[in-house]
Amino acid sequence: MKPVFFALIVLFNLIIFAQPGWAYDKETIACLEQIKPLLKKKDQVAELDGIWGLFQKTPEFRDNSTQSINLDRSINTILFHLDYLCTTLHGIPFNELANYVSKNLAEKDEAQFRKELLVLGRGKEELDIWFKFITFAIANEHRVLLPQNISRTIKLSTPYFEKYLELAENIERKEGLNIIIEQTENLIDQIDLFLNSDPSLSQSVFENSQVPYVDWDENHGGS
Repeated sequence: MKPVFFALIVLFNLIIFAQPGWAYDKETIACLEQIKPLLKKKDQVAELDGIWGLFQKTPEFRDNSTQSINLDRSINTILFHLDYLCTTLHGIPFNELANYVSKNLAEKDEAQFRKELLVLGRGKEELDIWFKFITFAIANEHRVLLPQNISRTIKLSTPYFEKYLELAENIERKEGLNIIIEQTENLIDQIDLFLNSDPSLSQSVFENSQVPYVDWDENHGGS
């Protein structure tokens, strides 16, 4: 396995699945346990260098690196959202931005805080995004998900991981190479549709899209 690819896989696993068990309640731990079989299948593909690595080792596929990268990314995207759903069963914890804005709004009104941020170099459009986000963060800090709904989504995710592993094994064995590109593209399309149509995954996609990027290298006033 390529060293860089292996390092990325290890880092992903540590971030997603190696959080201390004491930090979660029983429902969350049980939910995360259901994801492990999917992770195992992904790791089996990773041991073969991932779809991208397999494409690179197969001369006739080297010009299709975009498809291979997209498929590896799509599988990781499902895992990311499943982990997010499990770990936010009982609400979305405040991130650094939410903590910063809420702390300041507890001490001063919005107009005063906006003026301070403008002086610090933050733009009006950026601040509009920040204050829209804090409204979302407060409203969803204690929102609740039903574990059975997440379990259903995890089960529905399984076929995509099975196809992913089967595809990797076929490339490794040089079987059915004439239809590998078509199968890869079809699987990417199927996963995209799944992400957009499954209610739980759609919710995760939406909620994560609400979190703005913040450049904390800029001075933000003693957060």
